[in-house]
Amino acid sequence: MQTFTITDLSFTYPTESVPALQNVSLSIEAGSFTVLCGRSGCGKSTLLRQLKPILQPHGTQTGTILFEGKPLSSLSQRTQSARIGFVLQNLDAQLVTDKVWHELAFGLESLGLSTPVIRRRVAEIASFFGIQNWFYKPVCELSGGQKQRVAIAGVIAMQPKCIVLDEPTAMLDPIGRQEVLSAVHKLNREKGIT
Repeated sequence: MQTFTITDLSFTYPTESVPALQNVSLSIEAGSFTVLCGRSGCGKSTLLRQLKPILQPHGTQTGTILFEGKPLSSLSQRTQSARIGFVLQNLDAQLVTDKVWHELAFGLESLGLSTPVIRRRVAEIASFFGIQNWFYKPVCELSGGQKQRVAIAGVIAMQPKCIVLDEPTAMLDPIGRQEVLSAVHKLNREKGIT
């Protein structure tokens, strides 16, 4: 089964005459680990943002994007939020609470889950990512790699079918890069998340 099927996708920003994306077609298999590579400014982030309608930039889009065989645009905001996780390139725009534990709970609260379910999922995800030792630490005191792990963990706590990461290792030191890549590989391998 395909998680995403993109057919002839083109996108042009309102102030540009040249499309940022032109006739892009690709399929992403459920449970796969897919990496999108390219030079700076080639449209990677623009393409990734098309996969999460709330994050789509303003502009003109043509073509189709299917999520699990259904038009992405037909899914409710709640369904999109619950099933498609997205970690932004700019973590400071994504991490919005004061403490690590609250960051992990934030998305679950937004989905309207009960307190016992939130507590259980937060504990499970903190254990999975090995972040229990800094569970009560202020987010502003975390390293880049730790912030990235918290952002990914917060998204994964929502139990999405897939997670989209926009430049997950940009501006991280080698240790931070390794922490993030290990966490992402572990998610794919152990939880089957696309």
